[in-house]
Amino acid sequence: MTELTIDNLLTKAKNKFLLVNAAAGRAKQVAEGSLPYVDNFDPTNPVITALREIAADKIRIKVLAGPAAKKAAQELIMAEQEEAPSALKRLAKEKKSSAPKKEKKKK
Repeated sequence: MTELTIDNLLTKAKNKFLLVNAAAGRAKQVAEGSLPYVDNFDPTNPVITALREIAADKIRIKVLAGPAAKKAAQELIMAEQEEAPSALKRLAKEKKSSAPKKEKKKK
Protein backbone atom coordinates (compact mmCIF):
# COMPACT_ATOMS: atom_id res chain seq x y z
CA MET A 1 0.00 0.00 0.00
CA THR A 2 1.16 3.51 -0.70
CA GLU A 3 1.32 6.05 2.08
CA LEU A 4 -1.42 8.59 2.60
CA THR A 5 0.60 11.77 2.46
CA ILE A 6 -0.51 14.97 0.82
CA ASP A 7 2.54 14.93 -1.45
CA ASN A 8 1.74 11.42 -2.66
CA LEU A 9 -1.92 12.26 -3.19
CA LEU A 10 -1.13 15.47 -5.08
CA THR A 11 0.74 13.43 -7.68
CA LYS A 12 -2.64 11.87 -8.53
CA ALA A 13 -4.42 15.20 -9.10
CA LYS A 14 -3.43 18.52 -10.61
CA ASN A 15 -4.23 20.50 -7.48
CA LYS A 16 -5.71 20.26 -3.99
CA PHE A 17 -9.14 21.40 -5.15
CA LEU A 18 -9.52 18.49 -7.58
CA LEU A 19 -8.18 16.07 -5.00
CA VAL A 20 -10.64 17.20 -2.34
CA ASN A 21 -13.61 17.14 -4.73
CA ALA A 22 -12.75 13.66 -5.97
CA ALA A 23 -12.27 12.35 -2.44
CA ALA A 24 -15.52 13.95 -1.25
CA GLY A 25 -17.50 12.53 -4.14
CA ARG A 26 -16.12 9.04 -3.65
CA ALA A 27 -16.58 9.25 0.13
CA LYS A 28 -20.24 10.09 -0.43
CA GLN A 29 -20.61 7.03 -2.66
CA VAL A 30 -18.96 4.79 -0.06
CA ALA A 31 -21.13 6.22 2.71
CA GLU A 32 -24.23 5.48 0.64
CA GLY A 33 -23.24 1.83 0.29
CA SER A 34 -20.84 1.50 -2.63
CA LEU A 35 -18.28 -1.24 -2.17
CA PRO A 36 -14.69 -0.05 -1.62
CA TYR A 37 -12.06 -0.76 -4.27
CA VAL A 38 -9.29 -1.43 -1.73
CA ASP A 39 -8.94 -4.29 0.72
CA ASN A 40 -7.72 -2.26 3.69
CA PHE A 41 -10.67 0.12 3.97
CA ASP A 42 -11.95 1.85 7.09
CA PRO A 43 -15.66 1.00 7.52
CA THR A 44 -16.20 3.88 9.93
CA ASN A 45 -14.53 6.60 7.85
CA PRO A 46 -15.43 6.79 4.14
CA VAL A 47 -13.06 9.74 3.57
CA ILE A 48 -10.02 7.65 4.52
CA THR A 49 -11.30 4.86 2.28
CA ALA A 50 -11.66 7.30 -0.63
CA LEU A 51 -8.15 8.68 -0.09
CA ARG A 52 -6.72 5.15 0.06
CA GLU A 53 -8.45 4.33 -3.24
CA ILE A 54 -6.97 7.44 -4.86
CA ALA A 55 -3.51 6.64 -3.48
CA ALA A 56 -3.74 3.07 -4.82
CA ASP A 57 -4.72 4.37 -8.30
CA LYS A 58 -8.11 2.69 -8.11
CA ILE A 59 -9.72 6.06 -8.80
CA ARG A 60 -8.45 8.40 -11.47
CA ILE A 61 -9.07 12.12 -11.37
CA LYS A 62 -9.62 13.78 -14.70
CA VAL A 63 -10.87 17.19 -15.70
CA LEU A 64 -13.49 17.38 -18.40
CA ALA A 65 -12.95 20.16 -20.92
CA GLY A 66 -14.95 21.44 -23.84
CA PRO A 67 -18.47 20.33 -24.74
CA ALA A 68 -18.29 17.23 -22.56
CA ALA A 69 -17.80 19.36 -19.46
CA LYS A 70 -20.71 21.63 -20.33
CA LYS A 71 -22.97 18.64 -20.98
CA ALA A 72 -21.97 16.98 -17.70
CA ALA A 73 -22.58 20.22 -15.81
CA GLN A 74 -26.00 20.63 -17.42
CA GLU A 75 -26.94 17.04 -16.56
CA LEU A 76 -25.85 17.62 -12.97
CA ILE A 77 -27.96 20.78 -12.71
CA MET A 78 -30.97 19.03 -14.23
CA ALA A 79 -30.61 16.10 -11.83
CA GLU A 80 -30.55 18.48 -8.86
CA GLN A 81 -33.68 20.25 -10.10
CA GLU A 82 -35.61 17.01 -10.58
CA GLU A 83 -35.26 15.90 -6.98
CA ALA A 84 -38.43 14.66 -5.36
CA PRO A 85 -40.10 17.03 -2.91
CA SER A 86 -39.40 16.44 0.73
CA ALA A 87 -41.81 14.44 2.86
CA LEU A 88 -42.88 17.61 4.65
CA LYS A 89 -43.87 19.28 1.37
CA ARG A 90 -45.73 16.16 0.20
CA LEU A 91 -47.65 15.98 3.46
CA ALA A 92 -48.50 19.67 3.25
CA LYS A 93 -49.92 19.21 -0.25
CA GLU A 94 -51.92 16.16 0.83
CA LYS A 95 -53.36 18.07 3.80
CA LYS A 96 -54.51 20.91 1.57
CA SER A 97 -56.09 18.68 -1.06
CA SER A 98 -57.76 16.25 1.33
CA ALA A 99 -59.20 18.80 3.74
CA PRO A 100 -62.99 18.38 3.83
CA LYS A 101 -64.89 21.37 2.59
CA LYS A 102 -67.52 22.71 4.94
CA GLU A 103 -70.75 23.81 3.43
CA LYS A 104 -72.51 26.80 4.84
CA LYS A 105 -76.07 26.17 5.89
CA LYS A 106 -78.62 28.86 5.23
CA LYS A 107 -81.07 29.59 8.01
